[in-house]
Amino acid sequence: MQDTKKEFGNVLIVGLGMIGGSFAKSLKQQGLATLYGADRRAGELTLGVSTGVIDHPAQLDEATISNMDIIILATPVRAMESVLTEIKPFIKPTTLVTDVGSTKGSVVAAAVKVFGEAPANFIPGHPIAGAEKSGVLAANPHLFEKHMAIITPLPYSDPTLLDRLHRLWRAVGADVVSMDVEHHDHVLAASSHLPHLLAYTLVDALANAERSQDIFRFAAGGFRDFTRIASSDPVMWRDVFLANKEATLTTLDLFTDRLAEMRQAIVDGDGASMYGVFTRAKSARDHFLRLLEQRTLGKPQEKQVSISVSPASAINGDVKLIGDKSLSHRALIMAALAQGVSELVNVDLAGDVKVTMQALRDMGVVIEEFGYGSVRVHGVGRKGLRAPIAPINVHNSATSLYLLAPVLAGQAFPVEVVCEDALLNTPFTHLLALLKSVDADVISATADCLPFKFTPAQLSPLSTALPGPASSRLMSSAVILSLFSECDGYFESALAFDEQVRALFASFGVSVKGEKSFTVQCESVSGANLELPADMQQALWSVLLATILPGSALQLEGVARHGRMNVLLEVLQQAGAKFVWLGEPLGVFNTQTLRVVFAPLKAFILTVEQSYELREFVSLLAALAVYAEGQSQFEGIPQLPYFYEDRITTLMDGVNHIGGAIEWHAGTLIIQGCPPQGGDLDSAGNELVALAFLLLAARCRNGATVRDCQKLLAQIPNLEEIATALGLKCSVHS
Repeated sequence: MQDTKKEFGNVLIVGLGMIGGSFAKSLKQQGLATLYGADRRAGELTLGVSTGVIDHPAQLDEATISNMDIIILATPVRAMESVLTEIKPFIKPTTLVTDVGSTKGSVVAAAVKVFGEAPANFIPGHPIAGAEKSGVLAANPHLFEKHMAIITPLPYSDPTLLDRLHRLWRAVGADVVSMDVEHHDHVLAASSHLPHLLAYTLVDALANAERSQDIFRFAAGGFRDFTRIASSDPVMWRDVFLANKEATLTTLDLFTDRLAEMRQAIVDGDGASMYGVFTRAKSARDHFLRLLEQRTLGKPQEKQVSISVSPASAINGDVKLIGDKSLSHRALIMAALAQGVSELVNVDLAGDVKVTMQALRDMGVVIEEFGYGSVRVHGVGRKGLRAPIAPINVHNSATSLYLLAPVLAGQAFPVEVVCEDALLNTPFTHLLALLKSVDADVISATADCLPFKFTPAQLSPLSTALPGPASSRLMSSAVILSLFSECDGYFESALAFDEQVRALFASFGVSVKGEKSFTVQCESVSGANLELPADMQQALWSVLLATILPGSALQLEGVARHGRMNVLLEVLQQAGAKFVWLGEPLGVFNTQTLRVVFAPLKAFILTVEQSYELREFVSLLAALAVYAEGQSQFEGIPQLPYFYEDRITTLMDGVNHIGGAIEWHAGTLIIQGCPPQGGDLDSAGNELVALAFLLLAARCRNGATVRDCQKLLAQIPNLEEIATALGLKCSVHS
């Protein structure tokens, strides 16, 4: 009877239902074991052999049990004790005994009752897979593929047999995880047992309702999907609830409390509370679906996108651009930390800002969207966020990380921050140093990279010189961090504080005073009503298009005049650009309409200081210099962080490839004014380089195609619409 030729030898499945049959069929089809089946229903054994699920029928006697290498108990959980009692006299210490039951505490208790203590060769398990069908005819050899299998090893489990159990589950295609028994039962009570209880109860309640016939007659897909699991085996689920009574009741009490809150919200007409629950629930389910999709399909491949630009004659019209992306991040976070409701208008809700907004929603902030960048944010106060159900994922948004990290450091719950793509290998040494300067409890991965793990801590007042090179993001981090101590915050920075950001903080009751040494004062963060100014990258791109294209006359509404925009316009004035401000300054950000017309350009110089202050715009300014007569010089580029220099290197390669002339000389970037012929431009997936290449392409003699633009379109999804409004002839294609 012993089979030593196959990897898992002789395997006995006790209980040839859908789970046990699927396990047997998968192993048998792969030739990994000789399969035996035992079942109190003789008909199931006959079907098991005739349909190729098992090799041999078997009895739970000495002849069978003593010759098994692996025994899998696939019976209802309430039958485990009797099965273990029956096979106990014949089990060898080297035989792996495991189960597939939905509860683990009751199974371990049964083993202890039978054996006195759980034997080392008994290791419980539970596959997170199944269907409504039952019986051996429902056996599916692919049932466990890309599904979780939870193993719950006990303190004295045999390590060799534990390893074998891992290999056994992997052999049928499962993703194996380990978990302790108590944690398993509480997790499954919430994720599996409670949904079944709700489905059974709902269907039963409606079936006995006064209008039951019409209820079922007009029930749509939502009712069908929600109640699908009420078709599961009633006997099995009765046993599950009785076996996992305590964990199920704990979860049920939590649910009924929330249900009572929802009922009260309906009674009170409290739409904001309902909306908050619905958005948090949607976020949680979307997270679950993403995990399921990744487990099933793997990470989706990014589709390459190109933008072709035809030679344009002129840019004309009156245009209002979406709000500044940098300010949008900050406005959402401050509104979330405020006491009260904030009404925000012209918020950029695309690209990285979606990451910040989703993180806030995951932590319980109600954010209502009304279209066209208008949102209502229901603030929860500085320390009113809720623990998210999963790690906060900042994806590839460093800005989200810089602005959320100080918020998370000040909360009363532990939380992990994860990321994706290039951000995985990016060190955040200076951000961590800032957090630790106020005694934040944060642990990073190797080399100061993500993930970060935050633990609640009492933060001390901020009083430091900002670590590393000055940046607007780190300065905003310092301001937000100051909100979580009892005293004013103080920090020093070589960089001037951006006036638009200062105005935004002031709108929420946060005062940032000083020029190089800053004091942060705030009695309370209050809600605000704000309309954000036009995004600076998009505004500059539009201004430069009008400047280089003959016949252009463009008016941009809602442009903030102060801060870095003034510095940019000083550079453009040096190059000969023609522009004028119209109307009186409006609102918190002193916005005005900016009128720009075509102008012949001359070479210009960026000083070291200007290159640093305008580093986010250097790519666009370099593309502009290609159309300026003479030799433009950009100083201080090598002193910028490496990724800025990487952008310039990509830009240089593109310009020179299509007939321009740009080179390094003694650490200075030299750009010779020379309109290029046109051709293909590879942005290397950088959105700012892609935007600069689109500017460059607009006046190429023969047009150009910019490759690898998918990240640009993620940040500015309506780019084609903006181009059409401006009169730029371009087309997007994969």
